[in-house]
Amino acid sequence: MGKYIVWASMVCMAVLIGSKGFAQDLADSIQIQLSKSVYLQGDSLEINIRFPNYLNRKLKSATAHIWIDHLSTKQRWKFRYPMIEGEVNAALKISEAIPSGHYAISCLLQTGFYRMQGQVIERDKKDTVLNYMMRTSTKQMMVDRVKVDAKGFFTMKPMLFQDTASFYFSPIQKPKKNYLAILLKTPVDSAFEPVETKTVFFNVGKPDEYIQKSYNYTLSLDDPEVGGDLPNVTVFTKAKSKMELYEDNYTSGLFKNSNAYVFDGLESDEIAQSLSIGWFLQQKIPGLTVAVDSANNEVFKWRDEICSIFIDEFEVMPGDQNMVFPRDIAMIKVFRPPFQFSSTTGFGGAIAIYTKKGKFIDNNGAKFSFILKGYTAFDSVWR
Repeated sequence: MGKYIVWASMVCMAVLIGSKGFAQDLADSIQIQLSKSVYLQGDSLEINIRFPNYLNRKLKSATAHIWIDHLSTKQRWKFRYPMIEGEVNAALKISEAIPSGHYAISCLLQTGFYRMQGQVIERDKKDTVLNYMMRTSTKQMMVDRVKVDAKGFFTMKPMLFQDTASFYFSPIQKPKKNYLAILLKTPVDSAFEPVETKTVFFNVGKPDEYIQKSYNYTLSLDDPEVGGDLPNVTVFTKAKSKMELYEDNYTSGLFKNSNAYVFDGLESDEIAQSLSIGWFLQQKIPGLTVAVDSANNEVFKWRDEICSIFIDEFEVMPGDQNMVFPRDIAMIKVFRPPFQFSSTTGFGGAIAIYTKKGKFIDNNGAKFSFILKGYTAFDSVWR
């Protein structure tokens, strides 16, 4: 009888140890919960993400990158949210433009909130502190200062803002001309090694068309190439221009629409030599006018309808386009009406301004103003 008691005790102990190990595995992994497994276009994709062991992993403040991959076309959509005390709740409305099919949704955790780092490459030796002004897309304003070390490097405080924000840097002493030249980067946007990752699957389309199945998928940190090779086909093509290469890299979705006037700022200096964006476009687009509102902001109108303004495909408020200097513009696309980016914009057409970036950056002039992408709004549209 005693042997059975000892054996039973050992079994119970093994179960307890196993349960503890299983609980620890759960605590060390990302938990992704979707509101359902099959969605229709127009539904809301509700996401709950938890990381129970966030304190031990030093992730009290973290950024959750959400990547959605279409398993057939290899198309990828990216969103990001601040993770506070190990949890994120978000909702993405699925637009009609999202194709039906099987999808993988992955969470990649990165330590820390949104933070900017930079280097002042042109300044006065007395410029050990810089002023900066931040204005969000919702017109919230913040003015602060940042210290610069002997080599011109600086790191700004962590920030939480949705959508986009404009940043303008200037010397403490007000000169007649802003002579600063700044290189700015956001590690949240850079290539990174995630601390933890987790992937789950869901479907878009009618439930009887896209039933549950096993998925052959491995998350890659490199963006997948859309489409596949054409077997036994030889394609002959001419070399692409700089602007065509830029479009391939930096235009997406509705902005690839061919119903647009396109102006080259890479191989032509006509935009760079212009007094302003408004002055340049008025000379080029029949029916386009520039008015000044009560806040002294330039407002673009096409046949008396207000144009929507986008900088690097993010919608901005009238006047924000003035923070981009003509010499820093890679391309301008002007879309005839209607260009319905959302239910409330685009009826008067749209002006999309693209800034020089990556290998398309040149050394023309100082840079002291930037428009940066922040976190995804918690009730955004997946389009």
